[in-house]
Amino acid sequence: MPKRSDDKRSTAKAEYLARRSKGEKVNLRELSERVGVTYQTLRNWKSAGHWDDELPKKARGGQPGNKNSAGKKNASGSHKGAPAQNRNAEKDGAYNKVFFDMLSEAERDLMEKAPLESRAALEHEMKVLKFREHKILSKIAEYEAALEDTFFTSSILDMRTPAKGQDGAEQAMGMYTKDSAFNRAMKLQEALYKVQGRIAKVADSLRALEENEKRLALEAQRLEILRMRATGAVDVGAPDENKGENTS
Repeated sequence: MPKRSDDKRSTAKAEYLARRSKGEKVNLRELSERVGVTYQTLRNWKSAGHWDDELPKKARGGQPGNKNSAGKKNASGSHKGAPAQNRNAEKDGAYNKVFFDMLSEAERDLMEKAPLESRAALEHEMKVLKFREHKILSKIAEYEAALEDTFFTSSILDMRTPAKGQDGAEQAMGMYTKDSAFNRAMKLQEALYKVQGRIAKVADSLRALEENEKRLALEAQRLEILRMRATGAVDVGAPDENKGENTS
């Protein structure tokens, strides 16, 4: 008796997954002939059943036993790497990690004095932002006042060779990159927009904080009036209590 369709599908799926798990390539046409179904039927089973989704996931990186990086300079175990807390890649300090045991006395003092309470922190940030805004605006005004043919050195590449018979080195070649005053002013404008955008957000946060404090103060007053009424501490009439009475 021929196998039922479900049995054939299960057999085909089991063989497909077993061979693919071993890293083998499966010829669907040959597999369909061996199971006794058409090639298109087998393809439909594979697609509808998402057979490939049931394959074991490969671990990231090299697979067990591979020796792709053996003997190479940066291969794992070939050297100890950079020491802990090194700053080899640090450029300007804007994004470097903070190691508290490596801070100077002045830096520790600055960290200790940094405000943590919401309002104080926002006000401190606003002061810093306004200072940055002032510095950027002053620099933009300086560049705008410069002559049109004024250029400013932005980078220097200085290649040197050891001097013969002398200490030090002698210059072999120098490469200099310069910016016009206009270009520098445009770059500062972009920085200014970011600072002013942050100023607007901090101002909104301060405004929201003030409004919340006012609401809390009013709510506290209302609760105090209700408490005094409930305890009889003072006779406080409702605002509309005598409204509408005939006073004539």
